[in-house]
Amino acid sequence: MILSLKTKLKFNLGITLLTSPTIKTFSQTPGSWTGGTTIQPSPTLNSTFSLSNSIGIGILSPRAWQEIKYCKPASGQVFPGLILTYDNSCSNFFPPFSPGNIDDIAFPFVTPGGPEPNQILYPYSFLTGHHTNILQPLYQPNKSPLLWARLQNSSPGSFSGMEEYETKFIVQSDGSVGINLADPRAALDVRGSQGYNRPVAIFGARTLGTGTTVANGLFKYYTQQMHFVSRLSDNGYNRISILNDQGMFFSDGMGQEGSNLNGSFVLAPWAQESEANLIGGMRMDKLGNVEFHGSVKATRLLVEAKWWSDFVFDKNYKLIDLLTLERFIQENKHLPDVPSEKEVLENGIDVTNMQAIQQQKIEELTLYIIQLKKELDLLKIEIDSLKN
Repeated sequence: MILSLKTKLKFNLGITLLTSPTIKTFSQTPGSWTGGTTIQPSPTLNSTFSLSNSIGIGILSPRAWQEIKYCKPASGQVFPGLILTYDNSCSNFFPPFSPGNIDDIAFPFVTPGGPEPNQILYPYSFLTGHHTNILQPLYQPNKSPLLWARLQNSSPGSFSGMEEYETKFIVQSDGSVGINLADPRAALDVRGSQGYNRPVAIFGARTLGTGTTVANGLFKYYTQQMHFVSRLSDNGYNRISILNDQGMFFSDGMGQEGSNLNGSFVLAPWAQESEANLIGGMRMDKLGNVEFHGSVKATRLLVEAKWWSDFVFDKNYKLIDLLTLERFIQENKHLPDVPSEKEVLENGIDVTNMQAIQQQKIEELTLYIIQLKKELDLLKIEIDSLKN
């Protein structure tokens, strides 16, 4: 690997290396760096590089302030491109590792209150932030990030009048990662745009058969993906969305502008093939129809009905006479307007429609009872008249 420098290197170890006007290179071997002076880094000492131009590692002409370039090693060799190592033996901050310990990634757990019936528990405060300053660069000063990418706003143009930092990416020493956040609350914590209908995260793979060539011969394509949106507008991505909803959406990338054409979404436990009879879960198709395998438990079920049966009580409604009804039942083995056993077994039951049909039959039955009551009253009158 080659290290190229276009300016002088200054180390706080008291050693200064001056480069010639031309590019000077240092070959990196398994031993120390050489170039007239031997430098031996130590985990307990800091080496500071003061540069006014650019650094290239593996490249003689860096195309940025710092560029690292490496080639794939020979077949069979294991040679990572970049490793960041936090030497835990240098610090007393971390407890000794034990396989039986709980991994406290991100915030440590706290007790929000004593155990009480029906108490909603939460492990820690969900407060976070991305904007810090020179007085307190990190929200948790006892954590030393492994990697930290940030923007710097210098005074007097900053919000607070002092040097400020806006974190774009941070990897904490406990393994938690923040994107656009300086204080990640979980193994992965992402802050997206506050704009409407802007995805916070997209996960997917290339949709083959899609794509177009854009400027300068570049090629872009759509993806088969899921994405999360933290702030939706009315009809955002779907007409079911209401202003300020949050949503998760899926697409096969085959529709207009990468929308869904035929894709479906499955939410289910991963089950072994031998557990085929125990598989349960949910599947949503391209129209939003949801298929469940298993039981659905709810405290209340509200269904939007397309029709209801109160037309039975309209004065113009023609009630089938009982003799005609009897013949129909004998011939068809089911009530009029009610699906047969064969239809139900083949197509299932439309619960909403069936509820309305059953209500219609209840109301018709009520009319039959009223009609029979009137006929019974007439018979009583006739019987009483015969007795007298």
